[in-house]
Amino acid sequence: MPDPQISIDLSRIEHNARTIVETCARSGITPFGVTKGTCGMPQVARAMLRGGVAGIAESRFENIRRLRDAGIDCPIMLLRSPPLSRVEELVRTVDISLQSELQLMREISRVAERLGRVHDVILMVDLGDLREGIWPSDLIPTVEAVMELPGVRIAGVGTNLTCFGAIIPTRENLDQLVAHAYKVESVTGRNLDWVSGGNSSSLPLLLAGGMPAGVNNLRIGEAILQGGRDTFLEQPWEALDRDAFELTGELLEVKVKPSMPIGKSGIDAFGNVPVFIDEGDRLRGIANIGREDVIAEGLTPTRAGVRVLGASSDHLVLDLTDADPPLAVGEDVSFRLNYGALLTVMTSEYVEKVPMRDVMEQGLTRSYVIETDEAGRALLATHHVAERIERLGFEPAGAEASVVLSTDARRAGIMPFVEAAGRRYDALGLIWIDSEATMMPDDGEGTPAENAVLRRLLSRLPPHIAAENVVLLGLREADPAEAEALKASRMRIYTMAEIDAVGLRHAMREAIAIACAGTRGFHLCYSPTATDMSDWSGGIGGITVRETHSAMEMAALSGRLRSLSVSGIDSGLPATIGAECANFILSAFGKTIL
Repeated sequence: MPDPQISIDLSRIEHNARTIVETCARSGITPFGVTKGTCGMPQVARAMLRGGVAGIAESRFENIRRLRDAGIDCPIMLLRSPPLSRVEELVRTVDISLQSELQLMREISRVAERLGRVHDVILMVDLGDLREGIWPSDLIPTVEAVMELPGVRIAGVGTNLTCFGAIIPTRENLDQLVAHAYKVESVTGRNLDWVSGGNSSSLPLLLAGGMPAGVNNLRIGEAILQGGRDTFLEQPWEALDRDAFELTGELLEVKVKPSMPIGKSGIDAFGNVPVFIDEGDRLRGIANIGREDVIAEGLTPTRAGVRVLGASSDHLVLDLTDADPPLAVGEDVSFRLNYGALLTVMTSEYVEKVPMRDVMEQGLTRSYVIETDEAGRALLATHHVAERIERLGFEPAGAEASVVLSTDARRAGIMPFVEAAGRRYDALGLIWIDSEATMMPDDGEGTPAENAVLRRLLSRLPPHIAAENVVLLGLREADPAEAEALKASRMRIYTMAEIDAVGLRHAMREAIAIACAGTRGFHLCYSPTATDMSDWSGGIGGITVRETHSAMEMAALSGRLRSLSVSGIDSGLPATIGAECANFILSAFGKTIL
């Protein structure tokens, strides 16, 4: 592995979110999912939303932009007050924010009035943790002042506990919050939408039956992301899964060395005086993870017998003496993380983030089904495609087939097919191999151009197919207006020039990784015009026949190909091209030379 990577199991995150949402619902509480621990990763937000959270809570505008750009259109809550210079961005992009400073709310009012908007605020009350919050004696005067501000609506009151002063949520301090909420309601003359009783640290009180009845919102991050690893310290909540994240690095060195440094000891690179225990000679390992990537003290090795000794900026030092089984240079070593370590890993640009889902939970077997029109049926029959697929070990099946094949005369014919596949798999990636983008802008009245198949597909499918999981591969030409639409899209696009530079296998490998990031697999759309095939002008300048076979073989080997559609299969297709298309289909099902 060239760089450290952290795997993110979205199925576990979704499970945790659903468990917490259902538990909260029994007490009349509606949670928001906090994604700041993953830097606003859209795949994580979608997993939380599938689990039932009412919205997403974030602390950074950069993360909120990332979510909005990915098509996340649920309510978004800003967890910390913005600088005065970014109030306009707050009003434009955020639905509700936590506020405690009157001067800032006056600026929100000024900007909101200018933009013709109303911004919702939750007034934060300091109940003793001494982070942000209005001091209780100042709450009502603040409410009266905010009521005079146009463009600002008091949507609720809230508090934050444990984050700075480590003050634990109790029935007593949250009873105070509910009492403050009643006072605010009496002043404003209306019911508040939200009484927000804190974060994941409030869940133990909820489970113990001590949550006051007036609290109706929690802002949950750590418990959803890590199953309460840092919340339920003494008694884990068994219903939650703690293994959604795993950091993996590679061992660069394994040697027997003394456990005590030799020479005069001073201060290390981080201003600390290290302390060592003499254990004699030990087998030590060095992994390609450092303090620039993670808080080393927050790591727990997944392999028995491995111990973390410490870290420099670029290296993690491990004791491997008792590792079971033993480890050697070049092998991977993996870790679980506490919340602090997770934050630093997700922030590090040197750690690859790999969202994934457990595709085996569908219980799929090697089976297939074919959906085709008359022309496609003739081509498949001529080349005995069904029989040859079965010789590759697939069985005919119905709706639960592991690979679904569709052939159609026009690109537009794939749309209902991909929509159905997207609904079936909940979250699906898309690899579109075509010489054309089919992304023409609309006609000025909001209607996509007739041939803008991919554009209409993307606009119709969320959340089943998201732009960050879409790859267009083999693009050879684009209208100037279409090129602008492509640049504005969030797809990954490999033009023929880039494929010529990096090679088809590299491009396809990256395409599969992008399409599979946080999905249950991918749909592959193929147009014969993408391939440069002799005796047919449609493919001049495209990928070669052998490269096309290679792309299809890689799709098969990935084990993540869920459905395949081939467009342009009509009665006018030359026989030789039809034969090649049939062979491409077989390659996608796993046919190789030997």
